[in-house]
Amino acid sequence: MIDKPKFFPKAYGLKTQNDINDLYDEWADSYDDEVEENGYVSPARTASALTQFLPLEASILDIGCGTGLSGVALNNSGFLNIHGSEINLSMLVNAKKKKVYKSLIQGKISNPFPDPPGTYDAIVAIGVIGAGAAPASLLRSALKALESGGLLAFTLNDAAMAQESCKIELKTVLDDNLAVELFSEYGQHLSSINIGSTVYILERI
Repeated sequence: MIDKPKFFPKAYGLKTQNDINDLYDEWADSYDDEVEENGYVSPARTASALTQFLPLEASILDIGCGTGLSGVALNNSGFLNIHGSEINLSMLVNAKKKKVYKSLIQGKISNPFPDPPGTYDAIVAIGVIGAGAAPASLLRSALKALESGGLLAFTLNDAAMAQESCKIELKTVLDDNLAVELFSEYGQHLSSINIGSTVYILERI
């Protein structure tokens, strides 16, 4: 039996969007197996936290939904009105197979939130912001895509929190009164390789 290539060691070192897209094209079909082997628990932690603040019938946009593992976690927690957006087409094809999304679109870097503000009650970004993924500025863009009272649930893993840009952007959106923090909890991200993440829930002011 030939071992499948492992992509995690490469993921956090990517610098350009082309490099990120190329990696996820290669990784898409084995992504679920690899992250589950490494104990990927951030989606379940985030979905569980969100049930404390959001009605189960609420509409949720899962931005950077990847292969749909975050959508599955949300669905397992009782949420049914889930919509997904993912830049990488290969990952999006796999997300569609999960059959937990009411709609799925291929997102655009230039316009990650094309719908009018308030289209969704909550936006979820699990494992999306940080090294080898979306820039910290996505936090502000996501909050602006919500109306007052809308929720943004996201994770920042250890690699993301090692970046000053993530710490600064989070502090800035709170200091600018774009949002208030409802919840934050540090815990496991990839439990088998001892990488942690903080789950945050912010409410748009």
